[in-house]
Amino acid sequence: MAANPQEALTALAKMRDPSKRHQLALGVTDMCIAQKLSPSAEPVAGELLVTLSGTAQTETKIAMAEKLSASKFAPNAILRHLATQELEIASIIIKKSANLTDEDMIHIAQTTSPDHRLILAKRQNLRVRVTDAVAQPGEAPVLRALADNDTAEISEGTLEICLTVAKNHPKLREALARRHDLSTDYATQLCIMLPESWREELCRRFGLDKDRVEELTVEAALRVPNENFEDEAAAAVIAAEDAGTLNGQFALSALKTGNLALFDHALAKLCSVTPAQWRVALAMGGVRAAAMACQAAGLDRTAYPVMHKGLRHHGRMHQALEGDAMTAAANVFRMYGPEKASKVLRQMGRGV
Repeated sequence: MAANPQEALTALAKMRDPSKRHQLALGVTDMCIAQKLSPSAEPVAGELLVTLSGTAQTETKIAMAEKLSASKFAPNAILRHLATQELEIASIIIKKSANLTDEDMIHIAQTTSPDHRLILAKRQNLRVRVTDAVAQPGEAPVLRALADNDTAEISEGTLEICLTVAKNHPKLREALARRHDLSTDYATQLCIMLPESWREELCRRFGLDKDRVEELTVEAALRVPNENFEDEAAAAVIAAEDAGTLNGQFALSALKTGNLALFDHALAKLCSVTPAQWRVALAMGGVRAAAMACQAAGLDRTAYPVMHKGLRHHGRMHQALEGDAMTAAANVFRMYGPEKASKVLRQMGRGV
């Protein structure tokens, strides 16, 4: 079986006309996949095609990939080889070939680019060994594609990677929340990172204990990364107040520079609530709480998108400023003055 292709390969090496090289390369490909090969012939044909592709132009490789991906008899070696080439070639094999083994896909996941892994993550019926390899680098777009792929089996380990990355990626959180194969514990942890509407949906769908979800949300909001930062922030706010420079813009500047402790303490002082009350209110009330804080701190409503963007950037706001979220913020500015907003914010702090 290999003799004719080998002869064709020799002829190909001597051929200079690109169109004839293209035709001959595809002819060799057709010979190698015309029928099921014996166990001894299959690796020979595979290596032959790998060698052939090494001297082929991109157009020819693409045409080879199309033929090989549609064949039941395509040799494993050439499939694995083409699946690790540039994306326009590899994507054909990754998307279409039914002959890729789990070992092939693990190899692809471990040796190629995030773009290759993104395509692989969307493939139907991926098994745990493959999804573990695809998820290992912790790339948010790839993890989101896995989460959206409801035919993919996902292990607890991969879900933990997803949960860690999801803290800074709202779309990944939402994709995870749409899955139906989450454990109760995992769904509970995910609830803490989602807006109130999503929390209610997950509690209903997975039969979660709402009181426990609320308790964990409050605990997460009150968790202080560094007590020294808290003390420094409190002292800085007192100094700013004494100097007459404590205002809404002072708080927003702290948020823009990523000094979250200073932002929390400054905003809480301006709103006549404690930092703990503000943090819990934000965790539980999201958009509405942030809009109340804007009003209570004397910030103009045009400052709200700046605050919202900063809170989203730092993973403390889960909703995009659109649709229901935009309506909720607008209603706060329409219905509440500074004093009433401060009172409501304190109530949203749940008594801490």
